[in-house]
Amino acid sequence: MKQTYPSAERFILSREFFGMKLGLENITGFLDDIGNPQYAYPTIHLAGTNGKGSTAAMIASVLQKAGYRTGLFTSPHLVTLRERMRVNGRMIPKRSVTGFVDRHRRELARRKLSFFEVITAMALDYFKRAGVDIAVIETGLGGRLDATNVLAPLLTITTEISRDHTEILGHSIRKIAFEKAGIIKPASAHLISLLHSDARDVIADRCRELGAPLYRLSRSDFSAARLAEEFEFRSNGYRWSGLRPSLSGRHQIINAALAVKALTIIDRLGIAVPENAVRQGLRQVTWPGRFQILRRRNRPTVILDVCHNENGVAAFVETFEKRYPGRKAYVISAFVQRKPHRRMFALLSRIACEFSLVPMRTRRRVELDELIERVDFGEIPVYRARGLRSAFSRLAKKCSPDDIIIVAGSHYLVGEFLEKFE
Repeated sequence: MKQTYPSAERFILSREFFGMKLGLENITGFLDDIGNPQYAYPTIHLAGTNGKGSTAAMIASVLQKAGYRTGLFTSPHLVTLRERMRVNGRMIPKRSVTGFVDRHRRELARRKLSFFEVITAMALDYFKRAGVDIAVIETGLGGRLDATNVLAPLLTITTEISRDHTEILGHSIRKIAFEKAGIIKPASAHLISLLHSDARDVIADRCRELGAPLYRLSRSDFSAARLAEEFEFRSNGYRWSGLRPSLSGRHQIINAALAVKALTIIDRLGIAVPENAVRQGLRQVTWPGRFQILRRRNRPTVILDVCHNENGVAAFVETFEKRYPGRKAYVISAFVQRKPHRRMFALLSRIACEFSLVPMRTRRRVELDELIERVDFGEIPVYRARGLRSAFSRLAKKCSPDDIIIVAGSHYLVGEFLEKFE
């Protein structure tokens, strides 16, 4: 029986019942059954703790401006799962989702593929059917056992590495780096961002084992100016000044420099990337929920950010302090379990005049009683909200047009805001 989009979506979401599966046997077998679509086009594969989605979006934007039909696979989504699969910036059509489920529902059910395995397989198949020239693929979690690690990539990239998902990836930088380094392939070029020495050593060892050429982003490759709003790139014979990514923050300058270095590598591998494409692609990239500023006349400024771990919160706070020096904001926040909540709220306290804590629509949420008991908010007022809508409506009535409201934390929180208020 042919699916409607809602029923196809329900089937895909129901795969969350099978939880997270680390390992490649299941998805490899399924992809083999449908003709291994992941080998139909060249790919760039990214792993990392923070920054891999932004870096992937920048690379895809530049490749599109260079004239390539470009696929982009990212996770998680904010509002709809269709966000995860894009061709030239456009989400996968509903008919393509229903078509995939129509063709493969029985086999997906028989193999008990997880939600992320289904989404990954769908993206790889869709990119082949859409005739992409190249695809940029972000890992979901880790790298070595991630469902996306079925590629034969032209280039692999490791962005920033820090402690997150330690219950799965390990508690040391070396162990986490080992998992991320699992995407490196024999003789395929690998590029790393500015990494802790322990992470660099693990990745360098892996590249030597596999004969994979290793490229490193270094501080000498780029220099930022104008409060980290633009930068100059100079590496491997390329020298471009006045590069200006649309995404805000010093951390996004690093991500942009990493993206540009990746593009110079593939340029030398035969995929031409002209300078004007680099400039336009960086300037026009969109990536919701990353210091996303929403302004409406006679309303407070609203800033959205999915700073869901300690390094992400630190980067967000630094960006806010540089953009709004001396200012404080009303902060609506929520995080999932197994995060360093004390340290994250200590960082947010530097820019908060009031906290609104909200429950989220996920089983992974931290209960508010537990959070309030665990975290020392000092003298900053804490408002316990029934939900996101009531928290935001209260502040929208209370605040003046000169005030700033921040909605920051989990992807679930920012996604709910975009769904309800955008």
